[in-house]
Amino acid sequence: MFDRSYVEKAADSGLTKLTLLQTDPLRYTLRSILAGMYLTITVLTYWTLVHNLHESPFGKVLASLFFGVGLTIIVFTNAELFTSNTMYMTVSTAEGKTGWQQTAILWGVCFLGNLVGALIVAGLLEGAGVIAALPAGHALFDGAAHKVHQSAQAIFFKGILANWVVCLAVRLALRCKEDVAKIMVIIPVVFIFLYLGFEHSIANMGTFAISLLGNGTITLEEAGFNLFFSTLGNIVGGAVLLGLPFAYINPTERD
Repeated sequence: MFDRSYVEKAADSGLTKLTLLQTDPLRYTLRSILAGMYLTITVLTYWTLVHNLHESPFGKVLASLFFGVGLTIIVFTNAELFTSNTMYMTVSTAEGKTGWQQTAILWGVCFLGNLVGALIVAGLLEGAGVIAALPAGHALFDGAAHKVHQSAQAIFFKGILANWVVCLAVRLALRCKEDVAKIMVIIPVVFIFLYLGFEHSIANMGTFAISLLGNGTITLEEAGFNLFFSTLGNIVGGAVLLGLPFAYINPTERD
């Protein structure tokens, strides 16, 4: 089936995002902050499920299936997630509707907004006493430690794989006309990157923020190390493995 219309839909979405940033930067930033908030509360729920169901052979399966709820919320509320925007803005730029400099600026604003959102929810959880109640051996703390103690190469390539899968979920959702169909596509595809333990920079923001405020063992420098290489990997996964091929294999029909 000819997919040109879906390329145009993605390209138009990228242009819409850029236009919003240029005409109403506060509104765009707030959408970015909300995406970070939604994903961080999802992250804590995911790690809590992993911790509470660790004795069940299906514990990680259930937790990984749940994580797709976070991306579903973001898609349905028009929040702005850095990782999926690596695909949207690459397609819109490849189609000539936006420029690479504009794309880089939007990515930067979105990334920082997601970070602020992650920190806000972490602060709320700290104020509520939720983080203090997490035991030292909680799965979140162990997971955060594992993430930061990997090599730069492992983090980078896991970042590529993570956002390739996440953007694939978003790309497939573009084909769906019904909301239920979008949910049925997003959740099982996102499951792949969680279950296989890949590195998603924005999800990691929430994990690291909670770990740093709680009984975790990681340092701020270690968190920054992971975020640097996972972010680079996420850009490659979303832009090079998904965005550019998406536009290239569905060329514009010319007279």
